[in-house]
Amino acid sequence: MEAKLKQSYIEEIKFQTKMLNNLKRWLKVSIILSSLSFAFVLFGPSLDFVCQIIGIIGMILSTIACVLILLGYKNGRNNVNKIIDSLNK
Repeated sequence: MEAKLKQSYIEEIKFQTKMLNNLKRWLKVSIILSSLSFAFVLFGPSLDFVCQIIGIIGMILSTIACVLILLGYKNGRNNVNKIIDSLNK
């Protein structure tokens, strides 16, 4: 394989790995938001009915965000593995 092409693949792997780490951080944030929303759902009725509604909406949105971020992470990880496999051939 040409050295310049191989170097560009290596740079792409580094960049995508950095972006995958960013997705991991966003996944953690989304899980934390989901947990906080769950607390609003549990303790919302004792505070105010609006808090419970906000908790339910927040939990639904953060759960959807978790699923989408996880899907992006898995697809990105598969992409990096494909690039690594093409480098090894």
